[in-house]
Amino acid sequence: MKESIRVQLDYPLEQVKEPIIYHLVMDFSLIPNIRRANIDVHSGGMLVLQLEGSRDNLDSGIAYLRKLGITVTEIGIEQAWTV
Repeated sequence: MKESIRVQLDYPLEQVKEPIIYHLVMDFSLIPNIRRANIDVHSGGMLVLQLEGSRDNLDSGIAYLRKLGITVTEIGIEQAWTV
């Protein structure tokens, strides 16, 4: 069953140029929806994402982000719409 979670990511400066969303899609089969972003190559950044995927993939993707030094704050969990 797919779930949807909204998270805020606070990026350290050294992660701003990395393809982090790409890895969430390709490595963890997550579907991102960017809700808000403020990224600066000189000071780091903040990104609010809605992520959709299985609970295991969501947990693995969030663990990956935290391993990179990104602060992940969970804003909320919603049931994903089914088609």
